[in-house]
Amino acid sequence: MAEVADVVVIGGGCSGSSIGWQLASRGAGRVVLLEKTAIAAGATGRSSAVVRTHYTHPALAQMSLAALRVFENFAEVVGGDAGFHRAGLLVLLGPEDAEAVAANVAMHREIGIDACVLSLAELHQLEPRLSVEGIGAVAWEPRSGYADPVLAAASFAEAGRRLGVDQRIGVTAHALIVGTRGIQRVETDGGSIETRTVVVAAGYRTRELLKSTGFDLPLQPIRHTIAIVQRSTGFGAPHAIISDRVSGAYFRPEGTELTLVGASSPLDGTEDEAVEIDRSPAPADEAALVRRFCARFPREERASLRRGYTGVYDCTPDLQPVLGPVPGIDGLHVAAGFSGHGFKLSPITGELIAQQIVDGRAMLVDLGLFSPGRFAAQRLISSTHAYSVATHG
Repeated sequence: MAEVADVVVIGGGCSGSSIGWQLASRGAGRVVLLEKTAIAAGATGRSSAVVRTHYTHPALAQMSLAALRVFENFAEVVGGDAGFHRAGLLVLLGPEDAEAVAANVAMHREIGIDACVLSLAELHQLEPRLSVEGIGAVAWEPRSGYADPVLAAASFAEAGRRLGVDQRIGVTAHALIVGTRGIQRVETDGGSIETRTVVVAAGYRTRELLKSTGFDLPLQPIRHTIAIVQRSTGFGAPHAIISDRVSGAYFRPEGTELTLVGASSPLDGTEDEAVEIDRSPAPADEAALVRRFCARFPREERASLRRGYTGVYDCTPDLQPVLGPVPGIDGLHVAAGFSGHGFKLSPITGELIAQQIVDGRAMLVDLGLFSPGRFAAQRLISSTHAYSVATHG
């Protein structure tokens, strides 16, 4: 005989564990979370975990600000620790994007984000070690930072367990069974679970699970190489987080001596369904990332590659998240396709999905914008002041 749950959440990354916690905190009934490997074992555990609020779409900016506030007060809001460090964020773009940067920063400030536009002279004063080659527009966010993705996901999971979330680690969901009234049950390698509500938060594997219902969600798994650079002994204090959209890289400090370097475009990588089987980075990709770091910090000729690793982005056609109910299948919800947004948005993702399920609608933003049905309807998300370079924000 199949067991029964009020809600089944599939995926134990930062989004799934946050959703489970938020559902339990809102009295959603018996919540079962299924994770095939371990909490944060997938994309979350290999995230660079940047927490920033610079987006070109107002809804994402609002969401990221709400998430930042959680990270800043994580112990009080969630319990446990997320390892959040405030470092500040510099966003560097070319002169062709100067008007768009000014418009987006004005939008940010109207929302309540602490942000400003810097001149090149002000940039040099703030970070004199940077080369300004190719830079024509700069945004600065002093409150942004980075966190520990494994620690944060574990804290979300522990918060859920305290409220009664039944976490099944090592259990794989194989199929979602749909009847005339919508979702009926989840088939797993540990048996069936009858339920009327399912949230799939399984990263790029979400597509495969949804296919069992007849719904196709266009998700691409893109390998994302991250190089860990050993800064030179004379570098000095750690730099801010830098989103260098001129060179196509981001630089995130790690402790007092290291910098994580990755590509700023989510599509700057190879589509690979086996990315979680072979996680070794390509040496050519690592070398290219180190060169981008040294070019932006020209005195870092002694910087060296310490090691590298491979993460994964679950990319959508518009590089924006998929959140909310699947059209035509009552009780089926999705939180995936973050295209690199996932960790930084995870606190608010849990809240929005839980509100949609328990209260019938999300409060901060209309999840209709992020509907899983928008691709079939050819209603891709766009920004009024998008940048000339491909980014995930």
